[in-house]
Amino acid sequence: MPDSQSATDDVTQEALLVEYQSNVALWRHDDQLRQQRNSNFLTVSALLIAALGAIVGLKAPLSYVGIIAMMFAAFGILICRVWYSIQARNAEYVRFRRFQLRSIEARLPDLSTFRNTFDAFYRSSEVDFSDIGESFRIKGNARKPSTLTEGSLPLLIAGLWVAVALAGAAVALLALADVI
Repeated sequence: MPDSQSATDDVTQEALLVEYQSNVALWRHDDQLRQQRNSNFLTVSALLIAALGAIVGLKAPLSYVGIIAMMFAAFGILICRVWYSIQARNAEYVRFRRFQLRSIEARLPDLSTFRNTFDAFYRSSEVDFSDIGESFRIKGNARKPSTLTEGSLPLLIAGLWVAVALAGAAVALLALADVI
């Protein structure tokens, strides 16, 4: 007859495995949402740029083109601000899941995927895979977390919209100066 401590340990380990699997699924979901959002925001930005290009191609008066460009830029900057905020929040969900998974792995000694990933990618530590006689160390150019790199994409696109706004203002002012 198994002792009650052993049975309790088995139940605890089973519960931890279920929680681990749930957190892996949630982490994957959060990561997929981030990728979908990036795709959606890039599509919206590309459509705005294409629409602005089409309007410029209509050969409307320059003062109108400048004002329209500023309006598109204002909307584009607003989209980038929303995008940036959503990405920042999503990055925290992903980061939390990694903490959660590492915490569970600490209680389940046979699991090490997220602990090794954290050591290799966030601590830049060498991870030893003695069972295959090799080790892993992240290369210098890959040390910056991808969520930070992806998080800067809205800022880059916002910079483009600021340039469009400035160009639109300059075109509108020059066109109005010719009228006056």
